[in-house]
Amino acid sequence: MANKRAVTLLEIMIAFILLAVVTGGLVNIFISSQRWLIRARSRMQGGELGKRFLDPLQMGTRQDQWAADTSCLTSNGSACDTTAWIDHATNITYTPTYTVNAVAIDAQNPLGRLRRVRLGLTWGEYTPNP
Repeated sequence: MANKRAVTLLEIMIAFILLAVVTGGLVNIFISSQRWLIRARSRMQGGELGKRFLDPLQMGTRQDQWAADTSCLTSNGSACDTTAWIDHATNITYTPTYTVNAVAIDAQNPLGRLRRVRLGLTWGEYTPNP
């Protein structure tokens, strides 16, 4: 009796099923990693945009503008430019919000009329362009 070594149809079907499961899992990992990379990129970009929104406030620290209510620093944030910035590559809109508070004058803060500016930057999740 000859020893026959052949691949049966059942073995081929099981191999294809295993290959499909492994390939499907790998595709899912690649899609998830792309979302993580885009999320990390938007966080990094938000941190860099903070400078873009805070830099114009340096112009309001002049003495001739300090008492004016039109300055962002003296209007408690109501006169700040809150124009959103849009990243067209990822379709993410970054929206700033300012909170400006006067620093209390005491032994720890002897300089008067100081302002503390807190910038909040919000954005949505990545939505692919249609």
